[in-house]
Amino acid sequence: MKTSLNKWLMLAVLLMSSLSMYAQFNIIPLPVSIKENGASFTINGQTKIYYDKGLKQQADLLYAALSPATGYDFVVSDQKKAAKNIIVLKISKGGTPIGKTDALNKESYKLSVKNDVITIEGNSAVGVFYGTQTLLQMLPAEIYNKQLQRKGVWKIKGAEIADAPSYEWRGMMLDVARYFFGKDYVLKFIDMMAMYKMNVLHFHLVDDSGWRLEIKKYPKLTSVGAWRGEGTERTGGYYTQEDIKEIVAYATARGVDVIPEIELPAHALASVVAYPDLCCTGEQYTVPTQHSISKEIYCVGKESTFDFLADVFKETFALFPSKYIHIGGDEAQYDRWKTCPHCQKRKKELGVKTEKEMQVYFNQRIQKMVKAYNKTIVGWDEIIEDGLKEKAVGMIWADSKKAFKASEAGHYSVMALTGHCYFDVAESNIPGEVKAATWLQPISLEKVYQLNPMIEGLDAKYRPQILGAEATLWSDQFIHGTILQEIAAINENRSEKYFEYLTFPRMSALAEVCWTPREKQSWPDFEKRIRTHYKRYDNAGFGYRVPLPKLIGSEKTANGFTIKLEKDIEGAEIRYTTDGSRATVYSPVYIQSVTVPKLSDFSAITVVNRNQYSLPLYFPEKYDKFKKYGQLVAEWKPSSVKGKDFGTFEINATGKINENGEYALSFWYTEGHSRLEIKSVELYKNGVKIAEDVHDGYTGTSQENNEYKFKVDAYETGAAFTMKAVVRGDVDNDSNGAVFIKKQ
Repeated sequence: MKTSLNKWLMLAVLLMSSLSMYAQFNIIPLPVSIKENGASFTINGQTKIYYDKGLKQQADLLYAALSPATGYDFVVSDQKKAAKNIIVLKISKGGTPIGKTDALNKESYKLSVKNDVITIEGNSAVGVFYGTQTLLQMLPAEIYNKQLQRKGVWKIKGAEIADAPSYEWRGMMLDVARYFFGKDYVLKFIDMMAMYKMNVLHFHLVDDSGWRLEIKKYPKLTSVGAWRGEGTERTGGYYTQEDIKEIVAYATARGVDVIPEIELPAHALASVVAYPDLCCTGEQYTVPTQHSISKEIYCVGKESTFDFLADVFKETFALFPSKYIHIGGDEAQYDRWKTCPHCQKRKKELGVKTEKEMQVYFNQRIQKMVKAYNKTIVGWDEIIEDGLKEKAVGMIWADSKKAFKASEAGHYSVMALTGHCYFDVAESNIPGEVKAATWLQPISLEKVYQLNPMIEGLDAKYRPQILGAEATLWSDQFIHGTILQEIAAINENRSEKYFEYLTFPRMSALAEVCWTPREKQSWPDFEKRIRTHYKRYDNAGFGYRVPLPKLIGSEKTANGFTIKLEKDIEGAEIRYTTDGSRATVYSPVYIQSVTVPKLSDFSAITVVNRNQYSLPLYFPEKYDKFKKYGQLVAEWKPSSVKGKDFGTFEINATGKINENGEYALSFWYTEGHSRLEIKSVELYKNGVKIAEDVHDGYTGTSQENNEYKFKVDAYETGAAFTMKAVVRGDVDNDSNGAVFIKKQ
């Protein structure tokens, strides 16, 4: 037993030392193998870039990456004329850098950094490109800057790296349908992906609120369907076919496969607005200015619907060389099909019993249609629930176990799970966090890193059918009420920065999840390496979320609490306060541990510069998040007011009502499942009722009509104010709540 324990400890020490060595390079995603060789290569004005036949584009991209910051005009040539101070790009002549499947092996590379020569060898041009991206991460962060840097030495530590991805699908979905992002930003987004060897751009071009792809046979798709609103509120845009060609070429050079999404049969209102005959009613609708899921979907009963889609696909496939086409396939409402004579005739002809079966028919026809172009359909996991004749790719978003059904049916899966991959959700619920989707819990950087595309319980034989993972950046928040309406184009690129805030650093974590072997993944090690990447984001001009100071400990002492912090960004500083106020960029700099009488006195932020800093690290008091509802006046538990009949719950408001005016009393649930029902609240001054508000309200797992209002006209100094609430609590005692009062 002792021998086994010693062996385990030795393995643990070896693993930790290995991870420590990797961290010295701070490469993300972590390569399969890194070995230091004691050498060192320095890039200077005489460094030359040589390339094998077929690698000119990769050589030019490397030149474009190295030249601006260094200021060097490198010689780039396919004729090797020097033996020293050279960077050589080459295609492997035999063997495989890393033993992988054909698809993954194509992306593999070897990188050798010696004193006089850097060699990047790949099994394909894509593999060579990935090798150059690793090389850039081995240089100082300033290499990403497009302006000449004064840094004098561009040194790279010697190493032998052999690398290949674990999964062939490493994706990001960019939603340009609900909010239009111009061509230049799409190119920038591709750069963001390429930096971390992400290789699939899922291009969400079509939705109810916008059609973004020029189809020349149907010009109204963009002249009408790409725009919403009227007058000064009119917004939108689309990509011309020339734009798409440029985007695809740009992406292809960087190893990124652009997969277009043409939604069907639902999420198609923008096309229906342009061509009303595509839907069942034929009525004229408008492109929505607020987010919703339209019940207007393509008519499955009209042959003209399929003629239209065949024409759209013909032009789409001429622009996108990807072997995949995403069809969406989710959230179809069948109300129109149920009453449409064309659809019901089709239903009878097919001999099916439900409208859902007609969607399967719809998908099967589309699958046959695109197969003629050698395309494979991709859709949200709904498309694989009822079976397809040909293999398809199910994007698993809600229930990871749907991958079991997909695999058993012979389909492929890409994990886009809501709990790990929906980047339109904020990273935290800290006050001041960016306004984002709230139907899911926050998805932290660590939560992204915890994703395992090969879900637990899936038979190992299905591993080849799990293609990888993908994060989604939905933009429906831009048309959700007025949440992001204030983000307008005023030469600040605020909308783009908003998306980048949601993307980085989480995309870096997803990249490692998809690339690095599972057994080599380590959150503590990744956490150390990512600290050096924020400076790279800065130099590259990428926005990001600044992480909070890391809390190492808050030890209870005789004098209060001793708080220890650590920076999560290399080169940043921590600033803090100890008086209960929130820290600012002008607060004192944190040097060492700080002791405060109570935790709520302390606050700290990470400061990159005066304009870039984190949300506050602080220790909220029990009811901190309810401060906007006023002062705490009472606490409740269902058990204290339980019973079959309503009873009186008395609240002392003396001191809280301190002048004439209007007041609002609100009841809030804080935890548990039981609720408090409220019938009325009466206000008394010195025992005499002076006001009341009578209406049914309740608070529990939700709250409704839980606010009661009063007007005080005859305030007297020293008067006693009490409130009597007529309430009833559930029998269970697992809940807590509080009551707050606020002067309006």
